[in-house]
Amino acid sequence: MSILKKYNRHLIKRGFNGPLTFHRPYELGHIVTFDRLSGFEIVGHIEDDFFNLKAFKAKKFSGKAEADIDFGSETGVNIDVKLKGDLQIPNSRLKIDDSGLVISFEKKASYLLKTGDTIVHYIENIAELGKKVKSLYIAKKWNRQWFIITELIEAERATLLISRSSKSKIELKAEGAIQSISENDLVGADIDFSILVKKDMSTSIIGKKGPYFPLFKANGLKVKRLFPSPIGSPFSFINKVNPMNAYTISELEKKDSNFEIAFETHDFREDMFDEDDDYLL
Repeated sequence: MSILKKYNRHLIKRGFNGPLTFHRPYELGHIVTFDRLSGFEIVGHIEDDFFNLKAFKAKKFSGKAEADIDFGSETGVNIDVKLKGDLQIPNSRLKIDDSGLVISFEKKASYLLKTGDTIVHYIENIAELGKKVKSLYIAKKWNRQWFIITELIEAERATLLISRSSKSKIELKAEGAIQSISENDLVGADIDFSILVKKDMSTSIIGKKGPYFPLFKANGLKVKRLFPSPIGSPFSFINKVNPMNAYTISELEKKDSNFEIAFETHDFREDMFDEDDDYLL
C-alpha cells in the first residue's frame, strides 16, 4: 500500500486524488471515506435515502477535456524510443527489426499516467450542495469523514505505470509495421504493444480501454477559525494544526462564532500520512 500512497501524494500535489485500488469505478455523487490502511472506500451516493440528500438535484456537466492527462515527467521516468533498423538499446531485448519503447524508473513509486480521449465530469451547483451538507452536519445528521466526489476524470484509453524500485523497467514491443512511434502512442488507438520485459513493477496498465476513471476531486466539510490567536499563544498549536477539534456544534450556531464551516475540495495529505510516514515523502 505504501507505493500507491506515495503515488497518490504526487497526484494530490497536482490537485487530484486517485483511487488506491482499481477495482471499482467511481461516479459523481459517490460518498467516500478514507483510511490509511484500506485507502478510499465508497460508502454510498448522494441519491441514497440514508444520506438525507435526495431533495438535492445535482446539475452535472460532462465535456471533453482541454488536454489529456500526462503526469509523471517530474518523478524520474526515462523513455527510450526505438524504431526498426535503429541500433539496439543497451541491455534491451528489442531486436534490430523491432520498434518499441523502453521505460525505466529512477526511484520507488515513480510513475507515468497518460490518458486519451479524456472527459471531465463535474457537479455545477456545488454551493447549493454544500449548503445542504452544512445544515445536515449542524443537525447532527452528517459525518465529517464523508466526502462527496464532485469532479471526475474519465478516459477512453489510459496507461498507468508505477515502479516498485529504482531498478524497475518495462519494455514494450510495437506490433505491426510502424513508421514512427512516441510515448503518446501508449494511449493511441493505432498501435498495440506487447510486453517483452517487466521488471519490479508495482502497476503496469498499458493502453487500457475505458471507460477508466483515474482521477477525482472530492468535497468535504472543513471548520476554520475566523480569528486565529497570535503566534505564541497557548492555542497556536490547535489553530495551526487541527481547528476541526477546537469547536462544538453549538459554537457554530452562534451569530458571533469564532468559527465558520466550509464545503470545499478536500486535501487528503494530512489524512493519508502521519509522522511515521516520512519515508513516503
